[in-house]
Amino acid sequence: RTYADLIFGPLIQASAADNEDVKLRMYFYDLNAKVNHKINDRHRIYLSTYSGKDIFGARYQENFDGGHYLSEGGIDWGNITAAARWNFMINKKLFSNTTLTYSRFRFNFNALAEEKDNSETTSYSARYFSGIRDWSGKVDFDYLPNPQHYIRFGGGATQHAYDPGAFVFKARFDEENFDTILGSMQTKGIEMWLYGEDEVTWGALKANLGMHASGFSVNGKFYHSIQPRIGLRYLLNNNIAVKASFATMTQYINLLTNESLSLPTDLWVPSTERIKPQQSWQPALGIATTLWKEYELSLEGYYKKMKNVVSYKEGVSFLGLENDWQDKVTQGDGESYGMEFLLQKKEGRTTGWLGYTLSWTWRQFDDINGGKRFPFKYDRRHDISLVVSHELSDRITVSGTWVYGTGNAITLPLYRYDTPVFYDPDSDAYYTRELEGVGEKNSFRMKPYHRLDLSIAFRKQKRKYERTWVISVYNAYNRPNPYYVFDGTDETGNRVFRQTSLFPLIPSFAWNFKF
Repeated sequence: RTYADLIFGPLIQASAADNEDVKLRMYFYDLNAKVNHKINDRHRIYLSTYSGKDIFGARYQENFDGGHYLSEGGIDWGNITAAARWNFMINKKLFSNTTLTYSRFRFNFNALAEEKDNSETTSYSARYFSGIRDWSGKVDFDYLPNPQHYIRFGGGATQHAYDPGAFVFKARFDEENFDTILGSMQTKGIEMWLYGEDEVTWGALKANLGMHASGFSVNGKFYHSIQPRIGLRYLLNNNIAVKASFATMTQYINLLTNESLSLPTDLWVPSTERIKPQQSWQPALGIATTLWKEYELSLEGYYKKMKNVVSYKEGVSFLGLENDWQDKVTQGDGESYGMEFLLQKKEGRTTGWLGYTLSWTWRQFDDINGGKRFPFKYDRRHDISLVVSHELSDRITVSGTWVYGTGNAITLPLYRYDTPVFYDPDSDAYYTRELEGVGEKNSFRMKPYHRLDLSIAFRKQKRKYERTWVISVYNAYNRPNPYYVFDGTDETGNRVFRQTSLFPLIPSFAWNFKF
């Protein structure tokens, strides 16, 4: 857990006036637990669970004679997963893994404004939420008939339950209460799959030949797909290998991005009887080599073509009043290409890696942006990751991670104008409404994202278990990274765009043990 709220909260409250009460909710936590049990030489059981949540919010209350003013808001999102796996060695050449999993993702946004004056109370509240729940079971087999073949095959099924997003509005005017829900009903679907692949070795050539078959049943509609895949790796010598691959993929879950100025409320939505599954094909070509025995260097180029990707229709967002999200979206094509560079050091007291990706990602829809292609929200031209870990001793390890990424592509209004709504003959006047004009879609960029994380771990071997204390600092140089952008006015009344940033420098503490 991080402790920014406990550290900065009292400082913020100390700077407030006597009649003001300010509370900060800003932390995130992760909890992992794993247990395995060896029944005998042929059977093992593995149990694991994970829970994580990010929370950012604040509460402000101003007290005065006879009443108060209260403002509260925040966002939070989190995951919960649990898995049980049975490993069974059928014989020396064949073994299986049977896995049952449960996972849940939730995103929440809430806002509250309340004013109480003597006996009258006025309040407004809004809550937005979305999420996914999955129950899954699968069986995977590994078969090694001889040194030239490594065969994998299996199958499984997952039941998905999607909450594509809903708003709950509540208002209270003294004794009157209003309650309204806008949003989509839960959608359930069952995904199933079978696969098989053979990793074949012929001298210096290694080939992975496979086939993936899948199906998805939702609202009485059944989709199916056959997806061939191939991967090749050829050793030119002991230090250099060239790689090539080709894969076709079908995805029954789609990322629906909100590219407006408001809160980042991206949704995961399913394929339905109206929304076709996303399909893609991707070739890749690369080279890998070993340098000075300790370093591994790889360079890979790729191209990915997608169809049936989803997006909000022009001028529509999740805030629309339609109850069904399917009425708000359209489908089109996508394209992504680039190159990836990776340098790794896996041995010695100092280890780590440096990764760099140069990429382009585009979207194109007949009825968006005049039919012209535009950068995807997460089109990230440059992406850099540097990870270094050094063992000061057998018990103490220090590490650091630095990441950099080009800012998200966003659409900003360029101007405002009034348009007539209706004419009033009695006053001989037109009533107008203010609208916003925008340029090409996603033609602006947020500021780049970058941060440095540092940590130090203290390990100690006890008689029955190993204990580790970890002290870390998130965003060590306190970079105000953009989370979302909104428009407002400055002190002189001119229109300006402002950014909201989450999670400044945050210290955290972790404890774990192995037994």
